[in-house]
Formats: sequence, C-alpha cells, structure tokens
Amino acid sequence: MSPSIRSKKAVLTAGLVALPLAFSLAGCGGGSSAAESASAGTNAPLHGMLPAAIQSSGTLNIASNVEYPPFETFDTDGKTVIGIDREIADALEKKLGITIKFNNISFDAIIPGLASKRYDMAMSAMSDTLERQKEVDFVDYFKAGAGILRTVENPKKIATLADTCGMKVGIVKGTTETEDADAQTKVCASEGKPAVDVTIFPGQNQTILALTTGRVDVVLLDSTSGSSVAKDSGGKLEMLSPYMSGPFGIVFPKGSTELQKAVQKGMQEITADNTYGEILKKYGQEKGAVTEFPINGGTK
Repeated sequence: MSPSIRSKKAVLTAGLVALPLAFSLAGCGGGSSAAESASAGTNAPLHGMLPAAIQSSGTLNIASNVEYPPFETFDTDGKTVIGIDREIADALEKKLGITIKFNNISFDAIIPGLASKRYDMAMSAMSDTLERQKEVDFVDYFKAGAGILRTVENPKKIATLADTCGMKVGIVKGTTETEDADAQTKVCASEGKPAVDVTIFPGQNQTILALTTGRVDVVLLDSTSGSSVAKDSGGKLEMLSPYMSGPFGIVFPKGSTELQKAVQKGMQEITADNTYGEILKKYGQEKGAVTEFPINGGTK
C-alpha cells in the first residue's frame, strides 16, 4: 500500500530566496508530491498513457465503499484500506507511476460522484450492467454471482430466490440485488404469493447486522463478499450458491477513454506477470479470475 506523504516544513536560512510556487510544499492527503510523482512516472511503463492532468497531479482519486470484504475493508486501525481492490490498486500504481487514493463513500453515491467528475474512477466490486453503462463505463476485472446469505438456523427455510415471497429481505442501497428482488416480486404476484418484503440499508455492515439480529430473514448480495462474511461469522451465517452471475468492473466517468485504456493495459500487465492471480489466490477468490478485461462487457 502506498505510504501517506506527510506535510513537509521547509527550513529557510538567511540569504536563501523563497522557492517558486511550483515547488511549494505538499499538504496532507495521502498522495505523492508532484515532484515525487513525476519521478515515479518516468520509471513506470504506462505513465505516458494517462491523461495529462493525471500525469501532472500524480494522483488518481477513486471512490469506494470500504465495507465490502474481501474487496475492500478497513484494517484493525480503522484507517488503512486492505483487500483485493487495494492490492490491485497497489500493483497498478507501479505500472502507471501514480498514487491511487481511496475515498470511502456510500455505495449509492459512487456513480453520481463519477458523473460529477469528483472522482477519477471507482473500485468497489460494482457489477457491470447495461443500466449502469448509461451513466458510467467499466473495465471488467472479476466475475461473481449474486446470492442469498442466511443464518445457519434459517428458521424460514429459505433456500432459493423463489422462497423469498413474503419474506423479509435485506439489500444494500444502490446494488443490483434490488432489481433481483423487484423481478422476484413480479414472479410472486403471478403465482398469487405475497411480495418480497425488502428493506434497503445504507451499507453492508448495517445489512448484515439486520440479519444477525433477526430484522430480516435473508440478505441478497454478491456471493464473493457473502462468502467472506459467512467465513468470518463464527459458523453463524452461510452463503448459498449464486442464483446468477456477471462481471464486476472498475468504474469510470463517461468519456474518460484515455484513463480506461491505461487501466485496462495495466490489468493486462499485472495478469501477465501473475500479480493479479496471486492477489486473488491470497483471498481465496481464484474462481473469479478473468483472462480479458473488456470495456463495458456486461450484457444484462
């Protein structure tokens, strides 16, 4: 992980002239100074592919909802971001010659943040869908499935999506599982059954808490993160097999073609040197590996 760059205080002795503005001191914020970034960039193979503004700033500001293990979560210090996405970002930094800074925001705020150009890109295990492609672009980098997380006791005996008619279902705000629940409600209605009783939560932590405290019967979420949550639950939760699958993508504002191509090439290179595979292996997610990184490869 990239080290934070702390503020530096220049010591001026008598007779020294003031430094020009271009060499003014860097402030706190976790990114490299312009001079350091420029130096790193000269040694990075893909630095020249980046947009000029990013080459100059030396920093990629990315949006992420940092409560989605194993992709991103905070370490025990409550500050350091760890996980698959952070380690992929670390590898991309070396190829691109810039610092990738994670900004923790709510999942449903990611696409608006990209559309407003507040962030350069996003890494947050986001599904690449046709609906989302209307607002943002994706470089796909992982395959995963949506599934059902339930308690081991499972008092309502829920085993499939079809069993959720009339059941209390928790979903993280802004995720595609909302659409899955809506589609299932239509199926329930056609069969004369009650609708899926959906509760939307602002983040995954609140959603899992609702499940463990009995506020909801099951949770719909992607199987990769659900499996990680179940593994860390002390035997209290279990993740069922996915009911559908699709690609996750690194997300970009519309029109950011240069940046997309640079990141796509970076993913190809960290795959060729086996860094990508080793990262997924470390987190037990080899099954989600892909060999190509298409732009807007989602078809559903």
